[in-house]
Amino acid sequence: MLIDDIKNRIDIIELAKSEGLELKKQSNRIYKAKCCFHNETKASLTFYTDDPVNKRPNSFFCYGCQAHGDAINFYAKRHYSHLNDKEANREAIKELAGQLGFNLTRQKRRIGVVGDRTIRNNPQKEQLNRKEKDFTHPNIIYRALKEFCGELDQESYNYLTSQSRGLTDETIKKFGIFSIKDYKKTREFLLGKFSLESLKELVLFDSRNRFSFTKNKIILPVIEDGEIIALRGRYFDRGISDPDLTNARYSYPKYKSTAGVAEKLFNGDILKTLEKGKRVYLCEGEFDTMIMSQHGHNAVGVLGVSNYNDETIKRLNDFDLVIAFDNDEQGRKEALKISNIFYKQTEREVIREKLPDGIKDITELFILKAKQ
Repeated sequence: MLIDDIKNRIDIIELAKSEGLELKKQSNRIYKAKCCFHNETKASLTFYTDDPVNKRPNSFFCYGCQAHGDAINFYAKRHYSHLNDKEANREAIKELAGQLGFNLTRQKRRIGVVGDRTIRNNPQKEQLNRKEKDFTHPNIIYRALKEFCGELDQESYNYLTSQSRGLTDETIKKFGIFSIKDYKKTREFLLGKFSLESLKELVLFDSRNRFSFTKNKIILPVIEDGEIIALRGRYFDRGISDPDLTNARYSYPKYKSTAGVAEKLFNGDILKTLEKGKRVYLCEGEFDTMIMSQHGHNAVGVLGVSNYNDETIKRLNDFDLVIAFDNDEQGRKEALKISNIFYKQTEREVIREKLPDGIKDITELFILKAKQ
């Protein structure tokens, strides 16, 4: 079942962190944060990673406002609170499925319901419909979008080259970063050039026909074999890069993804250019990958700290691997998991980069060094 697949793939702790919540560990199974669904001074929003006593694994419960549920419910409440619960969950399922790379078309059942009548699809008619569908190759759509948008707008450029990010013009060009300058015009362009069905299949549009990157306007292409296979949008709106610092009516994630990012590596094509035995750094996210590359290191990145599987790590088996994840509990936990996978596959140890105390990630480390 699609819902079960999503729940099994999403770690609610990672999800909460990606939403900008500051979690405090209470035990190996319980984390707390100030509730993002109501105003409070005391942390009453509780996340359970594995709680067999209360039977609430991978779930949340707020002891202040009573908000509760699983990872899907959490995402729905964060992003679709203006809808009723059923509609909110439906939107959350579609968006999360797209981000995880699940094919929604294949997940549909062959039996549908119309009003009070259950109908069975005609296999021959279904086959004909599939032939008539116009699904344009993702690379064509993404390349057209990039060409339409052109270079970065000045505000996004200033942010990326600022002291907090430290990217150079060369790095921005190398990784093909662009920005959505006017999402309404961009929406019109896409709808005028491609079928809505294709755009929704890629999660460029949601099930309510809304463009995905209205606020996540700094676009980072994910490239494999020279083709853009997915897009990641970094939140940046009116000079603000942290969605939690806005007074927006609706909440937004720091990153939004199109379909196709599941278990992919950012900058993965570099692996095809390297000789066996070369040192490769595995980073957490795009920005750490880009800053490492900018400083002359061979670097690839996971698109989400736990967004990998055995096959992802297998791509790194021929190299001298260094894991450079964030300096937090989740980063250390996933680095250990990857170390074990790598050892089982190669019988070789990896190096786990240890950041100085108080330094949260690789980007911050390089920025600190630049100031010295």
